[in-house]
Amino acid sequence: MLKIVGSLLILCCSAGLGAAGAGDLKKHCMELRLLKQALYMLRGEIKYSRAPLPEAFGALADRLPSPFGEFFSGMREELGRRDGRGLSRIWKEEMSRSLKKSSLRREEKEKLGRLGEGLGYLDLEMQLSTMELYLEQLEGDIQRAEEEIQSKQRLYRSLGVAGGIFLVILLI
Repeated sequence: MLKIVGSLLILCCSAGLGAAGAGDLKKHCMELRLLKQALYMLRGEIKYSRAPLPEAFGALADRLPSPFGEFFSGMREELGRRDGRGLSRIWKEEMSRSLKKSSLRREEKEKLGRLGEGLGYLDLEMQLSTMELYLEQLEGDIQRAEEEIQSKQRLYRSLGVAGGIFLVILLI
């Protein structure tokens, strides 16, 4: 009886690990979509309301969930301090502080960091062009993430169950 209960626990845990891996893929894709939405909102704040960046970041911080709401809130606060640091430096510091728990990959964070280098010191048209280029790259990242979900989600779940069955056979 004890072996059966132990075996069931192992199977449930391994299936849960597989489902968690599949869930991480979904979370990654969701965060990329949220980032896209945030940057469209930022572009609108800059282009149509002609808001200064601290004000635009504040508007985004109030409307976005974590981790991007925290990121833009931190940007607003740090730019408000006016301690001589440039926007690019503040952008990267806030990224490393606010987005460290996000599911964005290293390459995606590097691209986002390069976006921060193009904001703040260029004229309005160049800033908007930089954002458009980044949004195109982000759309490609979203498509790749969606393809990855389709191809790997079933694999993760199957490997979780198969790994559990393997462990049960080994232990029995």
